[in-house]
Amino acid sequence: MLSRVAQNIYWMARQIERAEDTARLINVNSNLLLDLPRNTTFGWLPLIFIVGAEKLFFEKDPNRLADQSNVVRFLISDRDHPSSIISSLAAARENLRTTRDTVPPEAWEQINGLYIYARDHVPSRRGRFEFLRRVIQGAQQINGLLAGAMSRTAAYDFVRLGRYLERADMTTRILDVRSANLLARAGQPVPMTPDAFDSGQTQTQTQTQVAPPEREQI
Repeated sequence: MLSRVAQNIYWMARQIERAEDTARLINVNSNLLLDLPRNTTFGWLPLIFIVGAEKLFFEKDPNRLADQSNVVRFLISDRDHPSSIISSLAAARENLRTTRDTVPPEAWEQINGLYIYARDHVPSRRGRFEFLRRVIQGAQQINGLLAGAMSRTAAYDFVRLGRYLERADMTTRILDVRSANLLARAGQPVPMTPDAFDSGQTQTQTQTQVAPPEREQI
């Protein structure tokens, strides 16, 4: 297998997983805010730290509010944010487009269809939950299709590798940021400064790029 093909498949799987994880993150945070008492502080800024994009979020406007509207728009539909749901699905689609012969034809149809849906249905606040539900459902359908119809070759191994590494990465990021919040509430301040998350932000932005076209064989 060409390393270019392996890399494209690997990143396609990571980007599909990233889109699903981000959708779940927004969905859970939205539901938590609905259930919490009015005087409880539980903002949206931690989501920016979880995805490691605090510098990018404040780059255009240092005084930008990290409120629900700005953060959700940034995480769902901001094309300048390489790990937004739209950007992740676009990158996954592009990575798969050049290696379509390695996966079942239905997989391309599912990924292409999910990207087109997300692109054409950027949600209002009222339609957010339905949009997130469709993204999560679409990602699960893609994973189920690959698991059920893809030959157990090296290509499938790279699909699983990309998916589970991305899931582990997101899990550790959530634990990192949320544990910092808990320590701060317990009287042990853990400042969430941009410098503390520089490496994570750089890694996330790098990982979202479409795989380069030429690599040596492996």
